Amino acid sequence: MTRNGACEDAGPAPAAPTMPLVDYRPGLDGLRAIAVALVLAFHLDHLPGGILGVDAFFVVSGWLITWKLLGEIEHGGSVRLRRFWASRARRLLPASLLVLAVVAVVWPLADIVVSGLRRDLLWAMAWAANWGTITAGGDYWARFGNPSPLNHFWSLAIEEQFYLVWPLVLVFATRWRARVRVVVGSIAAVGSIASIAYMIESFDPLSPTNTYMNTGARAH
Repeated sequence: MTRNGACEDAGPAPAAPTMPLVDYRPGLDGLRAIAVALVLAFHLDHLPGGILGVDAFFVVSGWLITWKLLGEIEHGGSVRLRRFWASRARRLLPASLLVLAVVAVVWPLADIVVSGLRRDLLWAMAWAANWGTITAGGDYWARFGNPSPLNHFWSLAIEEQFYLVWPLVLVFATRWRARVRVVVGSIAAVGSIASIAYMIESFDPLSPTNTYMNTGARAH
């Protein structure tokens, strides 16, 4: 009741802001370009710290996918897993399969001897190239011999493993839809702490490949 005796209806409480549905953010292209430049400089032996470009890729991918899936939950109430996985496959499979096909045909014809190339092809096709190298006792940093042309599929494998598991975590978090951001943030924080602890515990300066390529050590 106002001073004039008129009755005013209280309007509905403002809804909590929701995250927009996005698949692409132009501002991230600059970060990707910097990451590419860092990695290239590292492999050309011009910038020892350029290896951090790989970490930058992981951070950008993780942030963008989490933002996209949270927006999907807040707008639609759930994560459409089949649609998400299909979109990732359409984005990554064509180029990946082309590279694998070229390697499978060209390397034998060129008579380039690479130990375990067939094994590497199978692990790469299973999106588990990192685990293939680890289980075979491979050394990513080896400077001698003919390196596998598929060595760098390890980072793509970790990214695909993330795309497989993380959406399932968010589906679990939808049980608390009203607080889904808090739940997801808490899970991410606990997972990051566990990942860092594992990375520190498992690191071997004489054989760093396991820690460098291990999905668990990279999850943070």
